Amino acid sequence: MKILYFASLKESLKLSSEEIILATNITTAQLKKQLIDRHGEHHFPNNVLCAINQEIANDPVIINEVDEVAFYPPVTGG
Repeated sequence: MKILYFASLKESLKLSSEEIILATNITTAQLKKQLIDRHGEHHFPNNVLCAINQEIANDPVIINEVDEVAFYPPVTGG
């Protein structure tokens, strides 16, 4: 599965994307936990957003191997 990173998350990880292999379908919360274990909790704070197939996804949403997954910090306006 390809995971995309955007904005300040992309800059702090020094990655725009990465490929990971999933043993089974997992939830977004489980994927975040794997990414925290890999990259560190400071990169994935509680307010980091996850999109699956270009739609915001909450923690219990199931991710399939063919889904496009993206993480990005919350957007602020002014």
